[in-house]
Amino acid sequence: MSGAGWKILVLVIVSLVIGAGSGILVLYIHMARGHADLEPWHLLRPEAEFTAGRAEEIDDLESYAALENRLFEDIAETLSREVQAWPTLSRLDPNSPTNPNTFPRNWNRSFRLEPDRVVAGALLLHGLSDSPYSLHAVAEHLQSKGVLCVGLRLPGHGGVPGGLTSVRMEDWRAAVRMAARAVSRELDPSQHLILVGYSNGSALALDYTLDAINDEGLPAPRSLVFFSPAFAVDRIAALARWQRLFSGLPRMEKLAWTAVLPEYDPFKFNSFPLRAGEEIYRLTTDIERKLQRLERDGRLGCLPPVLSFQSVVDATVPAKVSLPRLYRRLEANGSRLVLFDVDREDRSAAFLTPEANRVLTEAENGGPWSFDIAIVTNQSTQSDQVELRTVRAGSPAAEFEIDDLGMEWPRGVYSLSHVALPFPPDDPIYGVGPVWRDPFPLGRIDPRGEKGTLVVPLSLLMRLRYNPFFEIIPPMIDQFLDLEDEGVAAPEPVSGVR
Repeated sequence: MSGAGWKILVLVIVSLVIGAGSGILVLYIHMARGHADLEPWHLLRPEAEFTAGRAEEIDDLESYAALENRLFEDIAETLSREVQAWPTLSRLDPNSPTNPNTFPRNWNRSFRLEPDRVVAGALLLHGLSDSPYSLHAVAEHLQSKGVLCVGLRLPGHGGVPGGLTSVRMEDWRAAVRMAARAVSRELDPSQHLILVGYSNGSALALDYTLDAINDEGLPAPRSLVFFSPAFAVDRIAALARWQRLFSGLPRMEKLAWTAVLPEYDPFKFNSFPLRAGEEIYRLTTDIERKLQRLERDGRLGCLPPVLSFQSVVDATVPAKVSLPRLYRRLEANGSRLVLFDVDREDRSAAFLTPEANRVLTEAENGGPWSFDIAIVTNQSTQSDQVELRTVRAGSPAAEFEIDDLGMEWPRGVYSLSHVALPFPPDDPIYGVGPVWRDPFPLGRIDPRGEKGTLVVPLSLLMRLRYNPFFEIIPPMIDQFLDLEDEGVAAPEPVSGVR
């Protein structure tokens, strides 16, 4: 090609790049204008928050709780000055029925549940944009079995959504290390440490476990229990950083958010900043590097047994990518994977997408596995009754053990969701059982009307928030952890960590 030809080619490429860049910028501007206006609770970055830089100063649960108290006091004081009028049902309005301080307990804070007689200790880690409430039902059950439970409020959570705009995975990691050491110090050598994680909390628990394998200074967990584990996220999360950079442009602050929504949920943020997605991508990428190193060194046998509960359809975490990241590497050590299938009755199956079959097909046809797989699914395509089909580790996939659960799909429910698994049907917020007050629980909301009328997406309101088959989970956890059948009487929960 002649010199003139090369110049023309370069000009064409530069023009295309500039054009593409301009198009992306226009798209981002359009996205920013489409969001609701940012409010003080989106812009506030609380200073009294735990960070990795404070790890030497805040090195136990008592000092963590003291800092947490300051955090909530500072948030309340700042918002009282800056907010002129509260939106209806705002969780941050002191007089709102959704304000967490008006409930029997504010589960946005770290908690401690202590039995009369301790047989083990558990650290429970909630998900991204969630709060310790997400694992409270599991913690209360473990407490009844003699397990000392600490539910940690992870940095950036519980107060205002703006807290997630500056948090880093290093902050989460430092908080988990502090809490794991604190729980372990209360146990004698015969009492083992359990890590329980939900979504991003599962990733943090696995991340900590991988570090503990290589660091004798970290107490190693004996068992791991996960709900909707987030071991891998969509690769589009890697682009979050670049979109967030555009948010620094004048009047582009909204670009730092993927969703700006009313905050009516007392124990979970509805608004979601890009920073949070960016950090979970960094975390899961780091986990993959650590697993590769463990595999390369021939030390996968150091991983403790894992029990995971997962819906076969998950719009938040791609289960087909996330689960194999850990489970395909597990050696035979008593691990188990429990899958909650979609409703396979003919009248429901006709509306299912191909995605609904992918995880189950892999589980049923990809064996033999080094772990048990238990599947909660229909007895047949002509029945809404469900059964438990179990494939034992090392067995051919076609060899099922079948247990009749005596349960059925609730009317109108076609699948579980990422957020549903750790909540029982009678949960007072997300279930359909007894309520603490109107207009709750959120699980009872059944919107009908014209699309585009509500300020909250219908998909958010219609998402299943409880697990209709939750009652099978506690016995599975007991069996996995080898907890005594008779249990241990548990006193009333104590408030806060101490």
